[in-house]
This record gives sequence, structure tokens and C-alpha cells, in this order.
Amino acid sequence: MVEKQKDIELSEDGALAKDTPPADILSTPFTEWNWRLILFYLGVPGIIAVYAALNNWAVLQVAGYAGTLLFYAGHAFIPWWTTCLLTYLCMRLLARWRPRQLLILTLGTVLACVVILPYSIWLTESFAAGWLPGDATGELSSLHIYEEIGFWSFTLRASVIWIAVNLVFDRFLGLPRYRYDVPATQAAGLARTSAADSTFPGAADIHGSAAAHEPRFLQRLPAQLAVDDVIALKAEQHYVKVYTHEKSFMTLYRFSDAVAEMDPEAGRQVHRSYWVRTSAIRRLKRAAKKFELELVNDLTVPVSGPNNGLVRRLAQTHDIPVHPPL
Repeated sequence: MVEKQKDIELSEDGALAKDTPPADILSTPFTEWNWRLILFYLGVPGIIAVYAALNNWAVLQVAGYAGTLLFYAGHAFIPWWTTCLLTYLCMRLLARWRPRQLLILTLGTVLACVVILPYSIWLTESFAAGWLPGDATGELSSLHIYEEIGFWSFTLRASVIWIAVNLVFDRFLGLPRYRYDVPATQAAGLARTSAADSTFPGAADIHGSAAAHEPRFLQRLPAQLAVDDVIALKAEQHYVKVYTHEKSFMTLYRFSDAVAEMDPEAGRQVHRSYWVRTSAIRRLKRAAKKFELELVNDLTVPVSGPNNGLVRRLAQTHDIPVHPPL
């Protein structure tokens, strides 16, 4: 999947209303696993495990690198996933009061440090008893980080790491974490649409015929766009990415709702994560049994297997070039 956009403006900050009901945001499922989620849930704890293994020479001398890495992987992945779960639960339980993101992250990591304590002690003692028979002094058999630096010192350090990682993913990598809304954009010159709706789109009131109405998701963008300016839509977790000929914008919205609001005669959903405007298709590319659509803005859109017949019919009925020819 290739995306070629030169002047992309992501408006997840500026395009959202502050009064978005948290229940709707919390109940919006992930639409796909992408590199951000993989990096957050697997990459970060993996990096922590490798760093800890390389910086604990005493354990390395006894257990070797493989054993030490496995030991610290147990101390990284399970606590990380536990913190993710508990922070999310804190967010749900406190949704009525909508506390700030920093408070949610802090509560989640402190609670996780308490919950994970028995597991940490068990893992360390099991590691020493089962893998370190040569530990004659017994030094490693009772070694765990709480005794080494103290519980509250460890909690402080864990909180700093947890909060910093979440803020990096939230602010710079496009993966909002544990908050109910998105702060206003810091990019100068992006004006809000005055008619922005303050409610998260419901499901019941927009799945009817929407062709005669302006799509509601356009009201959430930082620039005023006509529906004809939209040449493609892409699902991005909780968000919809809106492509025009020159730029792209992102807003918090259900992808299925955005597709339902578009004129069904204007375009088609060709993949679980993509809707494209038929007139914006430059050509249909195929390799073996796979098809891709190249749009007029140089965006390459994958076509899912069940839609291969659809895009072939579109190519025939709308004179869309096919390369190589069918």
C-alpha cells in the first residue's frame, strides 16, 4: 500500500468537538492493526526488555544473554499489557467526570504497579530457582526491582516511562491514547468550520439515504470542502482520513458512517478500509490475482479479493485503463 501525499494536513486536533460523548469514543473499535499499534503493544516492551537485559551484567553472567532476555521480557510485556488494560479501565470508569489524560495515565500506571507486584516477585523467584542452580550466594534468588530501588521509586520511574511513551504516540505518531477528546491543533492558519457538530455521529440517524445531504464528517474538517472534493476515504482506527486532489485531512468519525453519507453512485468501497470516487481512478493495476487502484492524486489503494469483480466492471463501464491489460 503506497500513499503519495505532499501537503498532508492531519486535523485530528482541530477537527473534533470538545463535547464529544466519551461513551461513543470508547466504544469505537479498531478497524485494523497497523504499525502504530504493533509498535505500541509489542515494540515498546520489546525495547524495554532488550535495554534491561543489556544493562544487568550480574544476571547476564549467570543466565546468559538468551536467559536474561527472556527473564526481562517477562518483566516487560506482561506489566506493559497490564498497564494498558488497567489504564483503559480507569478511563472507562471515570468517563462520567472526563479527567485529563495525564491523570488517567498516572492512575493506570500506579494501579498496575500494585497489581503486578505479586507477579514480579513470583517471576523472579521462579527464575532463580529454576534457571540459576549455580547461584550459590543466593544473591539473585531474592533480586527484584522493588527491593533494589523501592516500590515508590520504581512506580515513579515506571510512570514517567509510561506517560512519556503515550504522549509521544499521541502527539507525534497519530495514535491517541487514553483521552476523551483531541486538543486543538497547534498548526497556525487552520481555521475551524463554524458549523462543526458537537456530537459524535450516531448510527441510527445517518444510515438512511444521505445522497441529498452534505456529509456530516465534512463539517469536522479544518477546511471547508465540498463533497465533490472528496476523492477517497480511509479508515484509520477511530478516524477517517479524507483525501482530496492535493491534501488529506483526518477527523474522528466512524468509517462506515462516512461511507454511508457519500453518494453511492459517486464511488465504491473497494476495501474494508477504503472508499474511492470512481471519477478519481486513474488506472487499475493488477499483479497475479491482486488489484490496486491508482488515483489522480497518486494514492495507491488496495482492492480486497471480494471486490476484484467490482473494480473490473468499473474499469469496463467507465473506460478506466488497466495495466497490464486484462
